[in-house]
Formats: sequence, structure tokens, C-alpha cells
Amino acid sequence: MSQAILAALGPNLRVCDSADFDGTNDYMSRGAGLTGIADSKVGIFSAWFMLSAFAGSQYLLADTDTGVAASYFGVRLDTGANGIAVFAKNAANASICEVHGASVLSTATWYHLLLEWDMTRAPSSPVIGYLNDSAISFSVTTASNDTIDYTRNNCFVGALGNGNVKFDGFMAEYYFAPGQSIDLTSAANRRKFSSYGGLKPLFLGGTGALPTGTAPIIYHSLDDGQAVANFATNKGTGGNFAITGTLATGASSPSD
Repeated sequence: MSQAILAALGPNLRVCDSADFDGTNDYMSRGAGLTGIADSKVGIFSAWFMLSAFAGSQYLLADTDTGVAASYFGVRLDTGANGIAVFAKNAANASICEVHGASVLSTATWYHLLLEWDMTRAPSSPVIGYLNDSAISFSVTTASNDTIDYTRNNCFVGALGNGNVKFDGFMAEYYFAPGQSIDLTSAANRRKFSSYGGLKPLFLGGTGALPTGTAPIIYHSLDDGQAVANFATNKGTGGNFAITGTLATGASSPSD
């Protein structure tokens, strides 16, 4: 690869493995509230994923209580024309954010989803997002200038609190920073998470602190060749997760 192409991709390319969630048994849960988390109006989410199968809806993130079939904060993938959905509730269990992004998702394709939200922008544009570095056009169903209730009794990666709506595919470089903000309309800020064009993941630091200078609450990642069970080890500040089911090392990685 030429030096010009390497320079365009960006420095600090991340060589990583992915975790394979089977869509039937596999998900991760904190088993308690996230350490140090606080309610706020803002946050950042970044994840690389490849869908193995897709016939409905699948959750990347659900911040909720065990056994609950709805999320206080959630990032969901849907089939059809509105493939990215973001939901949030306040402490009174009232919906303060529901947006749907016009992105048609396919299987066997690596995607980088990068989101930031700020409820003070409600009702017009509470969530800004990029899929493979292309802006997502969100339609707003609900948006209120209110505080998101992040301080739930559990948090789930790859499923809802009742174990349903499981993710079926590969995940890598999973980052969730409630209470932090960043201007994603700035290409320079997007280059803190992915190379030019959203093609490859970048090194986020040992604790995921490089993009903003502060470690996120959740940062799940796997070094190249690392045992896949380590994906549940949270390099962020919120505490480790437990695996339900058995994760396998993904047959593909966003670094490939």
C-alpha cells in the first residue's frame, strides 16, 4: 500500500479481532449499574459490527433493568429503510427521544456506527450520526429537552434486559460514553474513531480515552489474537461484564 494511501487512512490504525454473537444465546450484561455513571443529556456511541443474519430488529446496546423488555437508553438495528434507531427515557419512564435513521443494512458487511446526542437540541436534531463516515438522516418521532436516565440496575450488550432481540453477528471496538460530547460534524473529530471514509478502526487508547481525553464508561475491544472471553472485560470505567452463552472469535474483523 502506498504511503499516500496510508496517510489518507490516518495514523494509529487499530489491528483488532471481533467477537461473534450467535443471535440465539449470546449477549453480555453488567449485572449491576455501571460504575460512576450519571444521568445527563449527552453521550457518544461508537461500534463496529457485521451482521450474520437479519430478520427483524437487533440491539447493540440496551441500558435497562434485568428482565425488562424495554430500554431506558438503547441503540437498535432494524430491517428496512430506517436501519438505525436510538431511544431514551427520563427517570419517570417517559420517552424523551426516539429517532430513526435512514440507513439500509446488509449482512456480511462491516459497518462503523458513530453517534452523538444532545437533548438540548430537541426537538429538531437530538441525535447526529454517521455510518461508515456518511451522515445518517434521522427522522424524529419524539424529542424533549430533558435528562436521560442512564442510572439503571443493569446494562446489556447485544440484547434487551429480558434476553430478547439478540444481536447476530460480529462486534468490535465497542465504545459508550454517556455524559461526554463531541462535534461529529467535524471530520477531524470523526478521524479520532475511524480512518478516512470510515474504512478502518483507529487506536482509541488503552482505556478508550484518546477521542475526548476522558475514558468512556464502556470500552470493549479485543487485541489481535486475544482470547474472545476478554471482550467482556471493560477497559472503560463502568465495570466488567459477564457473558451469557459462549462468544466465539469472529471470522472477520474491521481491521481486515
